[in-house]
Amino acid sequence: MPFIDDRLTPRDGLNNYTISVARMTPQMQARGGVEFIFCISDSMQAMAELTVMIAARGQGLDQMMVEAHDAVIDILRQLVFRSDKSRAVYDRYTRRAASVAGEDELNEVELL
Repeated sequence: MPFIDDRLTPRDGLNNYTISVARMTPQMQARGGVEFIFCISDSMQAMAELTVMIAARGQGLDQMMVEAHDAVIDILRQLVFRSDKSRAVYDRYTRRAASVAGEDELNEVELL
């Protein structure tokens, strides 16, 4: 089986997932601001929504949109970081189990 790098560099066309602003909701409480709701979807349907609140500081809607995208990028980077840490734990388990059991045998982690 060919080697496939599981740390693929992001690029257009890698998969069918997209993220886009679905809607904006003005928030009138306290200092106000805008709640930006992003929709994560594949080519067929919406999969999830991600909401970020951007405080109004007189920066205008375009700058608030930039800040909302920055907030979502930070959230997604953190999720990738945590997923990678979790993956590393399972990778250690499978490597340890493979060295003890032999390469041809399935172990507990592979069965999950």
